[in-house]
Amino acid sequence: MPTRGRYKTANYLRCVIFILLTLFVSSVRAIVEIDDVLLETNNTLKPLPPVETTGRLRCVGWRATSNCKPDGPREPQLDKNCSDVITGGTSGYCEVEDVDSGKRFQVMRAHCNGLQPTASFRCSEAPYFTGFRANVHAIVENTRVSDFALPTGAYNGQNPRDGIVMVVDPKLLVSAYAGIRVLRDVLKCRLPIEIWFHVDEVGEDFASLAPLQQLALFVGGVSFHPVYNPRAKGSLSKIFAIYNSNFDRVLYLNANNVPIRDPSFLFTSLEFEADGAVFWPDYWHPRRTPHNMHELSMVWELLDTPFVDMMEQESGQLIVDRVRHAASLELVYFYAFHEPNYFQKMNLVHGDKDLFRLAWMKLEAPFHMIEAVPAMAGRVNNGSFCGMTMVQHDADGNVLFLHRNQHKLTGEPGEQKQSALEKTNMVIPPLEIEDDEEQSDEYPDRIIWTHLLSFGKNASKGKYSVNSYHASPEFPHWQNCYGRRYVDSLDAFELNDFSEQEFAGIESDLRYYALESKKRR
Repeated sequence: MPTRGRYKTANYLRCVIFILLTLFVSSVRAIVEIDDVLLETNNTLKPLPPVETTGRLRCVGWRATSNCKPDGPREPQLDKNCSDVITGGTSGYCEVEDVDSGKRFQVMRAHCNGLQPTASFRCSEAPYFTGFRANVHAIVENTRVSDFALPTGAYNGQNPRDGIVMVVDPKLLVSAYAGIRVLRDVLKCRLPIEIWFHVDEVGEDFASLAPLQQLALFVGGVSFHPVYNPRAKGSLSKIFAIYNSNFDRVLYLNANNVPIRDPSFLFTSLEFEADGAVFWPDYWHPRRTPHNMHELSMVWELLDTPFVDMMEQESGQLIVDRVRHAASLELVYFYAFHEPNYFQKMNLVHGDKDLFRLAWMKLEAPFHMIEAVPAMAGRVNNGSFCGMTMVQHDADGNVLFLHRNQHKLTGEPGEQKQSALEKTNMVIPPLEIEDDEEQSDEYPDRIIWTHLLSFGKNASKGKYSVNSYHASPEFPHWQNCYGRRYVDSLDAFELNDFSEQEFAGIESDLRYYALESKKRR
């Protein structure tokens, strides 16, 4: 009997253990199945719908994916918390939850090349990222009222006031002086000019503006306006100036950008009369861009705008009807000065240059983008070309603007020039080339326009590709160059002597007036 009892007890224990093991395995299987369901659910989350249909959001976490696509297979082992840093070069999305409905969505959807390699973000920012879209939607709705207008402007319904807007800082004062002299005395342009500046940059006594103020008295039609927004620094200052201009129709010109003929005709051009806004292209396009402005960029999600395959914008010049496009300029102003500024924070655009076309595209407002791609003016030395000036065209493909953006005027000779550059923190030192046969005058600024590199008129646009490079030893190692370096391998580009152009003398005019500016100090 004792033996039989022990046998029954052992069988009982084995049954209990078997039942417990069965329950445990079933539980594990259930947990695994639940995890599989959750994993599959996370992988099929939908992107956030149109902003007006969403409520309050909270971050759940970063969901990593493979194949460099936010819709690629999930990699849960690489998931991160909301506070972890996500860098460019990774793919995935931030999972967020609508706190009211409990629904979950994908936000900040990242392809491996969706951000610049140096850019980063945290998923804790996702609700604010989507909040930007909500704010844009609110602004768009506010501008739909029939009487919406910008804060300034004198439009009376009959005679819109046209003028040129320019922004100066210490390193551009000489360029502005020379450019205005060329406009007034060489090109005979009589458009009024607004000069905008930061008081903290020019000094409270406005002493550094003295040459420009003297010039204004001499040529007439030039007024001065302080920029009072402390965030409107650098390239964003042009947005502030255009937004607050007293002109109804504005031709904006960078201070180091000079037209080669009177630009007044732009206000009566067919393109401007039809669309009320004319923009100019940059060197870059989605297939070749140092600014990451391509189809997979996160900028399109931020703006809730479909990708458009077109040239990037170069904003060294633009012309816009502030009355007709008040809503677009209101949106540009928001893009520039909203905090947090995700364009800057995540390096989604370069400065201000694409904000104009992006705002116009968001509102589906008309604009004309000049078809002719930029050319480059520069020098040739021992078979190497260095483009230091962006050359823009009119609607007929003729040269119109020379934007001296890689080598600014200083009006200073030799060591004085170097000192002036250091005082203004200019990145580009003076070009020093020992063998300078073209330097036949006594103007201190070096001649940098000896050749013009243009894209062939009959060449396919698909072949337009501009290089950014340094051309040492033919040119100083610090000099930024654009174009094609070697003159014997230009592909679809054409190289011509600048002296053969009908506007060849304009650089001598600029250099003369730059020297005059320094003498007025």
